Parts: sequence; C-alpha cells; structure tokens
Amino acid sequence: MTTSISASFINLDVELESGEDLAPLAQHFGRRTFVLQCGATETEPPRFRLAMEALTDGQLECDPQRCTDHFLALVESLPPVLQALWSGCGSRVFDYGFEGGRDATPFAAVIDAARVSRVAALGVDLRITVYAYREPDADTACAET
Repeated sequence: MTTSISASFINLDVELESGEDLAPLAQHFGRRTFVLQCGATETEPPRFRLAMEALTDGQLECDPQRCTDHFLALVESLPPVLQALWSGCGSRVFDYGFEGGRDATPFAAVIDAARVSRVAALGVDLRITVYAYREPDADTACAET
C-alpha cells in the first residue's frame, strides 16, 4: 500500500533578468535572502539573472504569505538607485513552488488581494510551479514537522 503524502508549499523564488548586472541587488538583500544564482547568462547580448529565496532568521521561509510579505518589504524599501535597477529588469517573477503530493488532500495557499495588488504595483509576474512528488531527502529545507 502506498502512503498518502499531502501536497505542500516548498518555496518562493524571486527571479529577475536584466541587461544590467544585478549583483548590487543581491548584495543589498544580503542575509535576508538565499541567492540561488547571480550573474551573466550565456546569451548574446549577455543578460544578467538573479534568483533568490526568502530567509527569515537565517532559515528558508516555508509559508507562502510570509515569503510574499518578506520580498514585498525588501523591494518596497529599496533605495532609489536600486529601485531603478529593479524597475529596469525586463523580467520580474515571483515563482511559488509546490510539491504535488500523492493520494492525499489538496493543499491551498491564498495570496490575498492586498498582497496581489502590491505585487502588481512592483511590476512582478506570478508563476505557480507544481513539482511531481519525490521522496524527501535529508537536505529538504521545508520538511514536514
């Protein structure tokens, strides 16, 4: 018999792409984010990509609303020069990642209208990524408690 595994939220990745180096944003966010990627892509002309996840008290954040609030606060408080770098990005995405689960009840996450309005005001696209269930490993950041 297969064990029932509930669907769950994994993380929120913020993904930026620009013609300008995004390292100043990564440096500004510092220890409040976990940088997954920061640097030039292999395209012509070169583009720059920054991908990061929320860190709260040095740990990956595992709640979609808190992740959203975390990044909204960071971006809304950017100094003008970094706000210009943010605004100059050709692509700004909040990518919500979910584990699909197996033979269990569905998982629902609500991002309320107020948050969505703030996200839209920053010119951010929303993406939902659902991953097929995979066996957890010891390095899973947001393990079931």
